[in-house]
Amino acid sequence: MKNIAVFCASGSQFIQPFKYLVHDFVAYCKKENIHVVYGGAKVGLMGLLADQCLQENIPITGIIPESILGKELQHTGIENLRITATMYDRKNQMYQLADAFLVLPGSLGTLDELFEVLCLSKLHLHNKAIGILNADHFYDAILLHFNVMIQKGYMDEDVLHYFVIDTEMEGLLSKMKAWERPLVSDLDKAVSKLS
Repeated sequence: MKNIAVFCASGSQFIQPFKYLVHDFVAYCKKENIHVVYGGAKVGLMGLLADQCLQENIPITGIIPESILGKELQHTGIENLRITATMYDRKNQMYQLADAFLVLPGSLGTLDELFEVLCLSKLHLHNKAIGILNADHFYDAILLHFNVMIQKGYMDEDVLHYFVIDTEMEGLLSKMKAWERPLVSDLDKAVSKLS
């Protein structure tokens, strides 16, 4: 786990309550020689992450689509800033470069990235750890809805084994390092019943 993609907020309202998470993650990256992959922006937790990585000489790659580049939201201090044609290309490059995914508090973009990598893992299209940092109970409602869907039979119960979760950064990163993807998906079992 040496290349970690971070999904997190671009909104400035996330900085004050969650900036300590970025500090804790950057400290871990410095200790473990981690290369950080992120969305290339200069705003919100994304910008804070980039600033702290640069300050601590932690290697960081930013990936940003032309549409956001046109709004001048890119971080100009990052030497390795990749520009993509589309948002899809941006996400795909992030997924390819990373060998693990860290989900910090964020909004629609963060949720989009989380659900996509989770779906791809569930389909056994990648074997990379996904860690959700549930600081201040930020993701409680989503996790509760997972359980509702499972109870109603709309989601396979084993989806809960395709990610790890913690309220503290150190505990989450330890779980991510130890995580192993289930050998067989409940999806495979369901398909076998249909054939």
